Amino acid sequence: MLPSLDAAARTDLYRHRPEPPEPPTASELTDQAIAKYETDAKNGVAPSQLADDRAAIDKAVALEVQLNIYGLPGRSKAEREPTVAQLVDQYGQDILDRHPDLPAASRETIEGAIGDYRKEATTWTPEDRGKVDAYIKTAMDAHGDDIQGAFEQLRDLRWTPGHFYDSNLAIAADYLRARWETQKSNNIVSGIMVDTYLDKKQAGEIPQNGPGPVSPYSELQKEYMHKGIDDQWDTLNWFEKTFLSDSSVTIGGLARAAFENDVS
Repeated sequence: MLPSLDAAARTDLYRHRPEPPEPPTASELTDQAIAKYETDAKNGVAPSQLADDRAAIDKAVALEVQLNIYGLPGRSKAEREPTVAQLVDQYGQDILDRHPDLPAASRETIEGAIGDYRKEATTWTPEDRGKVDAYIKTAMDAHGDDIQGAFEQLRDLRWTPGHFYDSNLAIAADYLRARWETQKSNNIVSGIMVDTYLDKKQAGEIPQNGPGPVSPYSELQKEYMHKGIDDQWDTLNWFEKTFLSDSSVTIGGLARAAFENDVS
């Protein structure tokens, strides 16, 4: 006969269960990739294995540098440096400084990985309507009818170094800027402002007006800016449209300000 169980009795069954190990940090992953490459090079492994090791270093270096840049706060409108290229070099040098005794071939491998990521980090991201729409939805869900607040949320995100080359964020912010201009005046004023801005951008005449670089002109940007005008105008009833369409409103809106390219 089995003895009865005492529910109050203590059991040692799980007393010594080990805690799961902490996942390695980005810098630890980089160091591990470099150490494996060094070990394999010394052991004379096949060239294909060394190629895999170099690819692992490329990936680890890119991830570590990217996370460091994405962790940086937003900047003020006039802050220009360090640029993203300078940041990549700075964080890349930190990796090299952690490994001062590497042979020349290994240092060249790491320097190559840094250079490859510098090029990637300073290349504008491919345009993606889904990502543009997601940025817009996130900002508008957070601010509702406060179009200015939604625009400023995306503008501030654009002014973080990790988003300097995000084409989709730039387009989304420009969409909300066009909506805001329409809200402040009317669709005639905002249409003139947007067309003037796009013509100057296409001609390469838009100066840097924030901490990040000026985004390139694109037809998708043009489409979204005009969509912003139409979407905002469609929120108004006939009485509001009639009032805002008065010539005095148009003249006052044009006199108020030229279209400021706050997001470039």
